[in-house]
Amino acid sequence: MPRRERRRYGLDDIPVASFSDIAFLLIIFFILTTTLVATRGFLTDFPAGQRSEKQEEKKTTTVTLRDGKMLLNNSPVDILTLRKELQALNLRDRTGEDRVVMLESAGRVEYREYFQAMAAVTQAGGTLCIVRETGGD
Repeated sequence: MPRRERRRYGLDDIPVASFSDIAFLLIIFFILTTTLVATRGFLTDFPAGQRSEKQEEKKTTTVTLRDGKMLLNNSPVDILTLRKELQALNLRDRTGEDRVVMLESAGRVEYREYFQAMAAVTQAGGTLCIVRETGGD
């Protein structure tokens, strides 16, 4: 008579691969079934304001770098003239928004020119505001 092999219980590993599948499915289920609460605003009536004639629009100093050309407030300058003009503006003596100098770059601008313009603004005591070209490429 053939001898029956006895099975040994408890020595084999419990298969746990299916547990990760179940956990993944539960996570997906809860993500899909949760409701996200939308933030709600409130209605308010803002008073209509009129602009006073005494208020002047402050013009921000702008340095533009475009295709190898450097412009200060839409006037062509070189780096030495830019430094002199920025020093003449006395940016160190100004406060807040009056110290802001916008640096716009568009087209092909060499890093050296960009860095020189940044250095000129910061050495003159201005606060640098970098504007990048949007859209296009």
